[in-house]
Amino acid sequence: MWSSMKKITLVASAMAALALAPTSALAWNYQGHITVAEIAYQNLEPAVKVQVDELAHKAYQSMPHDVQQKMDSFEGASQFAKMAMVPDLIRKTPAEQVWQQMGETIPATLNQWDEKETGAWHYINQTYPASSQCDFVHTPNIKLVAGYLYEDFKHNPQAASLMFMSHVAGDSHQPMHSISQSLSATECVTDLGANKHTLDVPQKDLHHLWDSGMGMLDKAHNIHAFAASLQQDFPKGNMELGPVADVDLWVKESFALADFGYSVEKDTAPSEAYYQKGTELVKQRLTQAGYRLADELNTAFGTH
Repeated sequence: MWSSMKKITLVASAMAALALAPTSALAWNYQGHITVAEIAYQNLEPAVKVQVDELAHKAYQSMPHDVQQKMDSFEGASQFAKMAMVPDLIRKTPAEQVWQQMGETIPATLNQWDEKETGAWHYINQTYPASSQCDFVHTPNIKLVAGYLYEDFKHNPQAASLMFMSHVAGDSHQPMHSISQSLSATECVTDLGANKHTLDVPQKDLHHLWDSGMGMLDKAHNIHAFAASLQQDFPKGNMELGPVADVDLWVKESFALADFGYSVEKDTAPSEAYYQKGTELVKQRLTQAGYRLADELNTAFGTH
C-alpha cells in the first residue's frame, strides 16, 4: 500500500495529464494503445487470459477514480486493454512509485537510471536520416525498457510490468516514436520525434498526425469490434512477426517508414494519397503490435 503522499503523486500526475490535453487528442492516443492491447487479448491462450485478467484487475483497483472512469469510457475493451492507456497519464510519476501503488517491487533493471520518471520509456530517437553524424538516442529508451520488462516478466509477472508491456508494444510500432530528424547540417538539433514538424492539419504536427492514425482514431470505436476488423484485414498468418519480443526489429521497422513519414513537407497539408497509404500503414502496425504482444504474454506465462 502506498503512503498517502505517494498516492497523491499519482493522482496529481494523472489528473494533470487529463486536464492539460484536449479530450479528443487523449482519445486518439488512448484508443490506439487500447486497440493494440485488445488485439493481443483476443489472441491469448485461455489459461494465459485468466492470469492476465487477474493482473489487470489488480492494476485497475490501484488506479485513482478519475483514471478508472477514463478507462471505462472505452466501449468494448477488456480491462487488460484499457490499462494500456495509463502510462501516458503517469509519465511524471517516478517508476518505483507505480509498482509500489500496486503492492509490487520495480525490477532492478528498470530502476538503475538517474532519470526515475517514465517519460523516456515511450520512444527511441533514432536519428534520421541515417547518414547523419548526430546521435539522439537517449537512455533510458523504449528498446531497453521493453527488453527489461519482458525478461523480468517471464519469471516475475507483475501488474505494473504488464501495464507497461502493453503500452510500449504499441509505442514501438508507431514510427514517430522511433525516429527523430536532424534539423541542421551543421549542428545536432532534433525535431523531437516530428513534434517540431508542424503541419496544416488538426493534429498540428507530424508526430500527432501519426498518433491519431491519420485521423482514423479521431472517432470513437467499439474497441472489441475494431480489433476484430483489423485482424480480418491483416490475418496473423499473413504477417511477418519475427522472434518473440524482438523489440530491436520493431523499432527498425518503424524507422524504415521514415522516408514515407517525412515525405509530407513541413507546414503543408498531406495529400489524399499520403492519408490513404498512412492509414493502411497505421492499421498494419496496430495489428502487428497486438499479435506480437500476445506472443510475448503467451510465451512468458509458459515459462514459469
